[in-house]
Amino acid sequence: MAVHWVNYDLNKTGQDYNKLIEYLKSHKAWARPLASSFFVKTSLTTGQLRNGITQHIDANDDVLVIEINGQRWATYGLSEKMGTWMKTHI
Repeated sequence: MAVHWVNYDLNKTGQDYNKLIEYLKSHKAWARPLASSFFVKTSLTTGQLRNGITQHIDANDDVLVIEINGQRWATYGLSEKMGTWMKTHI
């Protein structure tokens, strides 16, 4: 099971993020470090996760999915809870 970093821009004014956010939260573990960014722990591949995401967004939106496992990372301004989640899952 891998952790994927999902970044998105929903480009239509007034876009409803609820369906996308519900989908991202439906996986084994998740965290939201930034407003348009999620960490998602899932058995899906990056392509499968991307395909699932595209079912909840419009054709003009942008999505980036990156698998991260054991990469080095550093944060600034994120909560202690987020840091703990990252230490546990990444």
